[in-house]
Amino acid sequence: MKKTGVSFGLAALLAMSCLVSCITKDYTLGSGLVPPVQDISIRTATFDLPVGLKMSDSLQTSISQKGTVGAIRSDKYGLFRSDAAMAVTAAYDSIIWGKNPSVTSVKLMLTRDTTMVVDPKEVYIPQNLYVHRLKVVLDSTMIFNNSLTEDDYDHEVLSLGGVVYTGDDSYSVELDKKLGEELLKIPMATLDSAELFMKAFKGLYIRCDEPLEGCEGGRLTTFDLSSSYINFTYQYDDENGNRRSKSENFLVGEQYAVNICSSGASPLEQSLASDALYMEGNCGIKPHISAVELRSMLERFAETETVGVPLDRILIAKAIVKFPFEYTGNYKQFDYYAPNLYPCKRAKTTSGDRIYGPLAEIEEEDLESGYIDRSNLCYTANISLYLQDLIKRDASSITSDDDLWIMPVIGVYNSYTGATYYYADYYYYTQSLLNGTADARHPVLQLTYSILL
Repeated sequence: MKKTGVSFGLAALLAMSCLVSCITKDYTLGSGLVPPVQDISIRTATFDLPVGLKMSDSLQTSISQKGTVGAIRSDKYGLFRSDAAMAVTAAYDSIIWGKNPSVTSVKLMLTRDTTMVVDPKEVYIPQNLYVHRLKVVLDSTMIFNNSLTEDDYDHEVLSLGGVVYTGDDSYSVELDKKLGEELLKIPMATLDSAELFMKAFKGLYIRCDEPLEGCEGGRLTTFDLSSSYINFTYQYDDENGNRRSKSENFLVGEQYAVNICSSGASPLEQSLASDALYMEGNCGIKPHISAVELRSMLERFAETETVGVPLDRILIAKAIVKFPFEYTGNYKQFDYYAPNLYPCKRAKTTSGDRIYGPLAEIEEEDLESGYIDRSNLCYTANISLYLQDLIKRDASSITSDDDLWIMPVIGVYNSYTGATYYYADYYYYTQSLLNGTADARHPVLQLTYSILL
């Protein structure tokens, strides 16, 4: 049979492939020239996280033009409540009252912003809201959830008629006329100075009834103070002696507003939470990791599993913490879970106060940023820089200020700078139930590292 050109070409290719397959490749060529002290290998390790539960001592709840009022009681978390204190200032730098002014009405108008519940049936429950007069002047030192006490507001109720609020719209209520009479007595020279006006008038304090003892449920309503106001209507004599009516608006919360809140979840505190990790937004209970214990855990690891290598010879490539949770079978559970949980630390301000803020790693777009993963039922956050710093430092320098608090965080986009800034979320109230340290899917630290020999 005569061979064709195609068959001959195939035979040639087969012969060449046999020759090529006999060539041995040595991938170790040159590796013997690398000194052993410079040979870096990548390793991984997984640790069980020592997570407890702890109440935050004070949380910054001074929120720009937002006021949250309400109360929620639950069997597990106890009673959470929030009152709102807000400064009042004049809308204009001058007001001409006219001759013989007298008060017609004083009405507070609060614009609803958001409603927070942990049971959908509680969205429109009736609540009694009460308006009181502040006895103290709000300033920049009053930024925490416990900055005010019951002694800081007059317990006389200024709101008239017992208005019941159902949460379905804005809140409007008539206030005692004597509040307007005080406004008429304020010298006009103070109107163009917010500071002087607040010293003269102080502000308002708003609270609501708590759910009855033994009854669960409730609602928190956040009001948008930027579009809220006090409408003051009065009469006066014009230059001809005729009686005229006029109204003026006064701003609430434009200069200062702070939410005074508390949680009854302190009985849940424990050093190691084996059964479950309970997480409340705002000033409630939080998963907590002791920096001293975390450092000790890594020291034990360095002494045993790395054959006595000093801790400061470990170079961390990646460190992530995972907080799993379980699906209850009701998708509504995610309505009350925090959209984002991230480790936060307490930081000291220039005034000496300690405030909470997320680790710097959250600003890196390529790193795990703590968003809720509904598919894998887990929150995942990157703590690489924090952990590297923790193992480099002298153990004696580590304090409770280095502890990690697993808290809701929010990102605020600045259209002028084009940057997103992240803060501990002291605005929304959420309840997130995470797996405890004894669960099959428990909180872990996953470490990718090298050892510098």
